[in-house]
Amino acid sequence: MVKMELSIISDQFWHIMILLFGYGLTLVIVLFLDKIIKKWIERMIIRSPSLKTSFVFLRRILLIFVIIIGVSFVTFTAFPELGPAIASLFIAAGFASIVVGLAAQATLSNLIAGVMISLSQPIRLDDAVLFRNEFCFVEDLTLMYTILRTWDNRRLIVPNNILQSEVIVNYSAKDPTKLVPIFVDISHDADVDLAMNIMVDLAKRHPDCLPIGDLPNVVVMEINENGVRLRLLSRAKDQPTAFRMARDLLREIKKEFAAKGIEIAYPRRYVRLDPKTFCTESKPSETCKKT
Repeated sequence: MVKMELSIISDQFWHIMILLFGYGLTLVIVLFLDKIIKKWIERMIIRSPSLKTSFVFLRRILLIFVIIIGVSFVTFTAFPELGPAIASLFIAAGFASIVVGLAAQATLSNLIAGVMISLSQPIRLDDAVLFRNEFCFVEDLTLMYTILRTWDNRRLIVPNNILQSEVIVNYSAKDPTKLVPIFVDISHDADVDLAMNIMVDLAKRHPDCLPIGDLPNVVVMEINENGVRLRLLSRAKDQPTAFRMARDLLREIKKEFAAKGIEIAYPRRYVRLDPKTFCTESKPSETCKKT
């Protein structure tokens, strides 16, 4: 009886040792495989940078698949008697899959949306995008959600199914360059031609300006009661550069206009008083007496 108990304990001990060794070996294989895949992805990205998002996403899918296969194989090897029980469990799970599917439909939709985003690539890693009026960079694309880094270094954790159904402005898709419109109002008395030449010259001298065709150029957009509105149009290599370039040009335009005596327009109102309107019998003014 004692020998039988010792034999059972010995068998359980070896089963546990096989289990622990198998799990450890699976972990080593996954880490080694991950290292190899990362190096392969780096080489492939150099050849095809546009496929970076798909490669990173598929790497995660592959590693999860290897982990599931490894853990299942080790478990059934260490405890072969679990086979019939697991099979029965899978059969029972088949009947519950509909209920589980309905309960986890948000999770499944996020997973499917993540696969679709990775393959169709409406957005890619490091893309500059506008999501719900937030300027962001795509920092990571996981199985369930996408991480967007805002311009002020916040993180938006967006479920993949929401990201797939939203309209997103992608500044990096196809052509990352961006036009830079700058509007300046000058007074009616200012020299319009001089102001336009100054604006074009400042844009051409800016280090981030990318001349193309007739850009940069300046046109008169409108003439209103306060002054003349001018629009400077130039081009930058991407959206962040365009934002900085616009700020620089506005500062330089203000300084150059002040040096050349070009007045910036400001709201003006000319009020003409009718003396008869303000004449009263109690306080007659000199003007009232004359009229």
